[in-house]
Amino acid sequence: MKRSEKKFSFSKASFCGAFRKIGFVVAILSVTTVFFSCASGLGGDSVKVNAFDTLEQDSNVYVRIPVKVHSELTNNLLKAMVGSDISDKYIKNITDSIDTVYIGSGSSSNKSRLQVACDGNISTATKMALSSMENWNKEIKNVNTAGIYTVYTESNSKLQLCVPGSDLICISRDLTPQLTLYDKEMKSQVVSSVLTNSSSNSNAAEWKSSDVYKFVGNPNTNNVRIYMNNPLSFVTSLLGVSLSGSIFQLNFIQGDLRLLQSGKYAIDLDMEFSGNGLVKRAMSFLNVALLLTDSKVTILDDTHLRITDIQVSMGQLQKILALN
Repeated sequence: MKRSEKKFSFSKASFCGAFRKIGFVVAILSVTTVFFSCASGLGGDSVKVNAFDTLEQDSNVYVRIPVKVHSELTNNLLKAMVGSDISDKYIKNITDSIDTVYIGSGSSSNKSRLQVACDGNISTATKMALSSMENWNKEIKNVNTAGIYTVYTESNSKLQLCVPGSDLICISRDLTPQLTLYDKEMKSQVVSSVLTNSSSNSNAAEWKSSDVYKFVGNPNTNNVRIYMNNPLSFVTSLLGVSLSGSIFQLNFIQGDLRLLQSGKYAIDLDMEFSGNGLVKRAMSFLNVALLLTDSKVTILDDTHLRITDIQVSMGQLQKILALN
């Protein structure tokens, strides 16, 4: 479980803030899609760019949500953030139009940064149901020398939204970095690999081969995937007990959230500690904290520990994700 990529700093506020915004952002995604179209200087709709590739490489937190499998969770996120003024029928129209949501939250230079990229197929029902939405201002963005994109900014939240491809939607308060990445990815598929063998492409190749990218972006799982740097606040919220910072000196946690037939979620966590001698002490602490549960704590090596089958209800999960 060794990491090849660089370490990033983590902000508790950025992690909690990301999940507070997930429902609102996903709602904006579908609510406003009917209004948006983008034109690109190369490829256009004939080129498909992976949504995850439009997120910057230095985020503190990464999340991937396969919406179809986790429709109830997605519905709850939307209802929690948007409110009861949108009916269940409209909520279903929204979730039926989205396949996967990718989120990058925070960075060492900008703790409040939020980048969202979603892939899907926006349905006619969604467009008809939500066609009366307003308060979006249109502008044209020119990215580098090739991409020209129509971007809309919501008057109140100031979030920007663009559909650079027929199956990709990007959302952020500043879409320039995401559209720049989209532009580069699109050109790399159009132009030969010989002509695009630049340092930026080398950096992209290194990022795509990293453990973070492979874990979060794995398309072969229907589980929710989370990756966090130094996420002590997440574990504290999950277990409901205060953790010692002197013991839980974590480099990262990667989490796998499985939906059970009972409607609960089972969470598996892999932790990497920053030094030797911490894992055994952490295991002793966790065994006590999880004594009355079916969870299992396993030491993988001197710096890695795994907790499996932490079961939480839908309501508990929403609270853990700071939505209540």
